[in-house]
Amino acid sequence: MAEITPSRKVIEQEDTAYRRSVSEAILTKFGAQSNFINTYQNDIKEWKLNGSYSVATGITFFDGVASFFFQSEIVGIYFYNGQSGSSGTTEFDIIWKDENGNDQGSIFSVTPKITSSSSDETIGFKNLITNKEITPTGVTLPDFSKTEFLEGESLYLKLNSSMVSAQNGGLTIFYRPIN
Repeated sequence: MAEITPSRKVIEQEDTAYRRSVSEAILTKFGAQSNFINTYQNDIKEWKLNGSYSVATGITFFDGVASFFFQSEIVGIYFYNGQSGSSGTTEFDIIWKDENGNDQGSIFSVTPKITSSSSDETIGFKNLITNKEITPTGVTLPDFSKTEFLEGESLYLKLNSSMVSAQNGGLTIFYRPIN
């Protein structure tokens, strides 16, 4: 027997239509479960900036690298700040490295930011699948210029700037494999 090529396909309602050779009820349930997994399953990469994080400004590979084991797409992001600083802006950036390890620049056309006008424990949130956004005072949500990556490509966090005396920040990306 030949192996069926794995593929991220959605089962259509017509596949489970009346008088098909497979039980409609069972195939409908299977399709619902499969579609749920295909739509909502994802993995994450967290970059954590514990304590007074201004020392991480401009450092590459701070708190690690996200390398894609399969061709993947980013489906969401959230970023946060535990204690706002006395002035300034914390600006996060994610830099893309191609398969050869060469920097290809930012994945954002607008970078995520949190200003000192934000309250403590501020979170910015953007879901690219549901289009849900959470933008509290002092937060700038990112615009992505790149969301799809090849097997073997990598991302790392770069802190472009930091609020004075800010503490406990971070950023998390959500991604999933694609065909």
